Amino acid sequence: MTSKRSVFLVGLVAALLLLLAGSRTWVTGSVADAVLQRADVQVGGSSAAPVVTAGALVGAAAVIALLTVGRLPRSVAAVLAALAGVLALYGALHVITDPDGTIRDHAAGSTGRTGDAVAHGALTFWPWVGVLGAVLLILTGVLGFVGGRRWSGLSSRYDAPAARKRTVSAWDRLSQGEDPTADDPRGDARGPA
Repeated sequence: MTSKRSVFLVGLVAALLLLLAGSRTWVTGSVADAVLQRADVQVGGSSAAPVVTAGALVGAAAVIALLTVGRLPRSVAAVLAALAGVLALYGALHVITDPDGTIRDHAAGSTGRTGDAVAHGALTFWPWVGVLGAVLLILTGVLGFVGGRRWSGLSSRYDAPAARKRTVSAWDRLSQGEDPTADDPRGDARGPA
């Protein structure tokens, strides 16, 4: 479960769920106010909890870093992925616990008024999809932190091959105009005294 492939797949699913949930309607309801009278309101995930989309983007970047960097940066990326999941979870749970407040805040923002409006909101299932994505992102960070110590990075695979040290014979050095005894510990490189 802590292999690179598993962590990548869990992280990919988490980011996709968060992005998809953030683009859908989270709360529907109505608000009664002196300016709006009675209006039906729909609030999307990116408006209700902008931290969900932000968490998805940060989490996706952290998952890519998890798979491509060395051991120490991999631990940092795993922690960032988990923190992005916690942030997204907080945003989703905030909406779930107060759908009326989400409708009220959205109506106040659209009218520019800060007053007490009577609001009634009902959740769709998309905030719960956001919660699932956030939990999976936290799991990605934990799995990456635990399993990442055993992974090899991409650097060894993509580094330039090491230059081979070629042994040059004394005869070849002489042919190139060099003195093969100049750095030979067995030869007398001091010259005449």
